[in-house]
Amino acid sequence: MGHAAPNPLICHSLTSPVRHDRPLSDSNSKPSFNSRRYAVVALLVLIVMSGVVHGYLDGRWSLAEDKTRLGEQLLEIPAEFGDWQLVEEGELADSAAKMLRCYGSVVRVYRHQPTGSIINVAVLYGPRGPIAVHTPEICYSSEGTEQAGKARVETVTTDGQQHHFWSVQFLEDGNPDPSLEVWYGWSNGDAFTAADHPRFWPTADLYKIQLAGPVAQSDFNACKSFLASLLPHLEPLIH
Repeated sequence: MGHAAPNPLICHSLTSPVRHDRPLSDSNSKPSFNSRRYAVVALLVLIVMSGVVHGYLDGRWSLAEDKTRLGEQLLEIPAEFGDWQLVEEGELADSAAKMLRCYGSVVRVYRHQPTGSIINVAVLYGPRGPIAVHTPEICYSSEGTEQAGKARVETVTTDGQQHHFWSVQFLEDGNPDPSLEVWYGWSNGDAFTAADHPRFWPTADLYKIQLAGPVAQSDFNACKSFLASLLPHLEPLIH
């Protein structure tokens, strides 16, 4: 059972004689100093807690470990797998690197030898918050392209796991038909997932794959072919 708040009149009468010339306080009196102090403390607690929650979601409070070493393992992705061959290797732009705060990243261009199809791919590893929130729907739409239809979930199965990715198509240069297809998904070390809210996963860090290529044709899906060849080599590198 809770205790009633102390009455300032009763407390005062225990420590000093009663003075009948002092007017009694009424219901319109100003809040006591203690009340104001408690309100300030409560406000400070709310501010601190909101900062802690934001830091957790942004990945700033992750445990210290050698994450750079884990990120460097992405460099072991081979230059050639299946019918795909590396034709160019780059790196994140300074602005993207600062924003994403990656522990490791690979940015490459591959060519499909039989068809000549080109895939631009980025594989990232970093704190959950920045890695989770930047999606192609936001990035590509700000670069003059226009999303064509809703994103859909695609499945790529390897010998070890079943992976799921978002797939979204874009219009370019005012053309009425989609000409660019982007696939992306996240992983905490297990299978890649087309997550709705990856920022709220109970993990400090995330891997992300994002690739862009030609729109799938009836006889060949470049993005799916690329991932089916890449993932068996990537699975052992993520933890």
